[in-house]
Amino acid sequence: MTVIEFFQHTYPNTKDFVRDVDMWRAFLGRYGVSGKMQTTKISHLSEGQKSRIVFGMLCMKNYNLLLLDEPTNHLDIEAIDSLAEAINHYKGGVVLVSHDFRLIDQVAKEIWVCENKTVHPWSGNIRDYKKALAKKMGAEYYASSK
Repeated sequence: MTVIEFFQHTYPNTKDFVRDVDMWRAFLGRYGVSGKMQTTKISHLSEGQKSRIVFGMLCMKNYNLLLLDEPTNHLDIEAIDSLAEAINHYKGGVVLVSHDFRLIDQVAKEIWVCENKTVHPWSGNIRDYKKALAKKMGAEYYASSK
């Protein structure tokens, strides 16, 4: 099936839910699935393009909490930005595990650091954490070279 056919089949119109092709196109466009990609068979899409479809599917449900573990794998910068926008518009809670500073910088309300078999909140933003890591690595490198 094409992307639009898949969404029309998976989420059919009912008396309470009605979407025509143009509405599906607009919906999918919010997740970076636009233009020709919408009428391409899903089996012909890249892993990153398929990930965009999954994000659209997630938003069709009324989940209270999303647990995202490294969601940027296989995503290009445009898709990461689209994911960030979707997370920021999401009404529920999100727990994000990621090494992607670009995504974290755009969406994180709180940052928790996992290290030395502990988990603790970080008081600054992700850029502050990145600076602290660089400083710590520099100090460790300097100490090990003596």
